[in-house]
Amino acid sequence: MILKQLNQHIRRAFSNSAIHYEVLAGMQYEIGRELIKTLDWNENCEQILDIGMGTGKLTNRMSHLCPGSKIVGMDFADGMVQEAKKKYETFTVVQGNAEALPFLDHSFDAVASNLAYQWIKDLPGAFTEARRVLKGNGKFCATLFGQQTLSELFTTLETCSGKDKKELPLERLPDENDVRAALAKAGFKDFEVRSEITKTHFDDLTSLLQWLKLIGANQLNRKYFIGPRRLASAAQHYEKNHSGRWGIVASFEVIWIQAKL
Repeated sequence: MILKQLNQHIRRAFSNSAIHYEVLAGMQYEIGRELIKTLDWNENCEQILDIGMGTGKLTNRMSHLCPGSKIVGMDFADGMVQEAKKKYETFTVVQGNAEALPFLDHSFDAVASNLAYQWIKDLPGAFTEARRVLKGNGKFCATLFGQQTLSELFTTLETCSGKDKKELPLERLPDENDVRAALAKAGFKDFEVRSEITKTHFDDLTSLLQWLKLIGANQLNRKYFIGPRRLASAAQHYEKNHSGRWGIVASFEVIWIQAKL
C-alpha cells in the first residue's frame, strides 16, 4: 500500500511537470545522447525499449538512429505519455511501471533508460524486470543520478536545520555499490558500472528549488516546512560556500550502466 501511494505521488509530480520538463531538461538530454551511443546500432536491435522516456525526445532520436527497429517508449506518468503521443509518431508509446513491465519475457534486443531508476525504491526488482524482457543476447544500458547528486543542497539544508536535522525528509540516492549489488541480485553476470560528477550553475538557491519543483523532483514531506527565515539562512550559506563564476554550483553524480545477460 505504501509503495502504491508513493508511486502515485511521483506519477502526479512528473505528470504535472510534463510541459516544463522538456524546456528544463537540457542536461538530461545531453546525458541521454551519450547513453545511446553505447548501444551498438550495427548489432541486431530490432526491438528496443526506452524505460522512463519522459516526453519522448530521446526515444525519437533512437528511432532516427535505427529506422528499421521497432522502438517502444514507456513512462509511468500520464502527462509524459500524453505529451509523447502528441509530439511523436516514430515510436510506440506505452504507459507502465519499471517495477512491473507490461511486456512478455524476451521481447527486446536492447533496453535503455536515461535518468529514471533513481526514483525507484526496489532497484533489484526493477533490474530483474529489465533482464526478464531482454532476449538472450540483449543489452541493458542505463543512467541514473547517484548519491552525490545535489550534495551542496543536502549539506546546506542539514547545516541550517540545526536541531531539526533528523526531521529532514531527504533521502540520498543510490551509490555505485548499491547499483552493482542490485544488478548482481537481478541476475546480470556481465556488467560495468561507473560514475562521474558534472556541475551546473543556478542564479541562486531559489532558482535551484524552483527548477526541482518544475521537474517534479522536490516533493518533500508536507509535514516539513522550510520557512522564510530558514530558507534565507540556507540561501546565504549556499552562496557563501558553493558559489561559482555564474552563480551557485550544483553537483550531479551520473551513474552509467552497461550490462549483458
